[in-house]
Amino acid sequence: MTAAPSWARGTKPSIEENAQEEMRQDVAAGRQHLRGVGHLPLDPESARFELTEEERANRGSRPLSRRWRTLNRLDEEVDRITQRHAEATGRLTAAEEALNRAPESDARTLAAWLSGGEKGDRPSATVYEKTRDRDAAQLLVAAVAVELDQKLEQRLQHVAKHREKMLADARKDIDQAREALSSKVNELAPLRQQLADAREVLLWAASYPGHLDQFGFPDAVALGLREPVERTLSTRAQIAYVSLIAALEEDMAALASAFSDEQKRQLGHPDEATPISTAMWNDDPRAAAWRKQELERARTGRSASTARTLTRLPTRQETSAREHAPFSSREVCAPTTERGFRRAPSRRLPGRVNGCG
Repeated sequence: MTAAPSWARGTKPSIEENAQEEMRQDVAAGRQHLRGVGHLPLDPESARFELTEEERANRGSRPLSRRWRTLNRLDEEVDRITQRHAEATGRLTAAEEALNRAPESDARTLAAWLSGGEKGDRPSATVYEKTRDRDAAQLLVAAVAVELDQKLEQRLQHVAKHREKMLADARKDIDQAREALSSKVNELAPLRQQLADAREVLLWAASYPGHLDQFGFPDAVALGLREPVERTLSTRAQIAYVSLIAALEEDMAALASAFSDEQKRQLGHPDEATPISTAMWNDDPRAAAWRKQELERARTGRSASTARTLTRLPTRQETSAREHAPFSSREVCAPTTERGFRRAPSRRLPGRVNGCG
């Protein structure tokens, strides 16, 4: 039967009870500490470089083609450390699997020793050794991860320091690539014309001196045939070859200069912020300037439209003259609109009633 606690007995706690209470408090404090910082590296300085997997992936991203030697060297070092990290992770996985199998393996070994008459030394448990191996593998993975994060931090600082030069180099590459592609696109039309001329010679040689039968539309893509156009361009419309060349030119222009708002901001050339694209307070000077500009634009557009579409109201003399005009030419069914402007006049047609009440 469990003894009553000291506060229930009304006496001082015994030496054993004091020791148990101190042990309980120590265990609780240790669990609280592990719950808060148990996953952090042992070295506080190294903890500054510990990155999340998403940050590590972003910092390790690379362009499809590279032209900077220093960045290439940093990338080679990152690749080497990444390979070491993968190998250390593999060893950690193997150590964890061995630790998970250790209790069952130890139990089978001990059962075999017992069934054999307990001959020889009792087999020792391997779970403790497997635990040490697992902890050593975890430490190695953490150390290599810190080394990788430090190298990625060095790479990040290098790009930030030389970003302007790298942007200038990349823009130069874009201009050169666009010029080279444009020169090739400009060669397509003359080369196609050579093919069309050769086709005409072939058909003439086959039909001479007879009539040369016409087939398709020479100026259209694939002679205007539906099947190849629909299969390659997913449209049934007939497309002129000059339109195809224009589409290629627009493709070059888009690749060279079309960017999203976020990309423009990163490149240092953002569009002017407006209340439509950016959240602004009502008293923001940018919002006030935008409203003024839009109001002026609306006024200018409305005055021009009004001058083109609305007619002036007739004078009293013009109204009296119209009322006394011959019936065949008198304007009927011309009521005024809600704003007082007279609608376009309609004339009575011979032998037909216009439907006026």
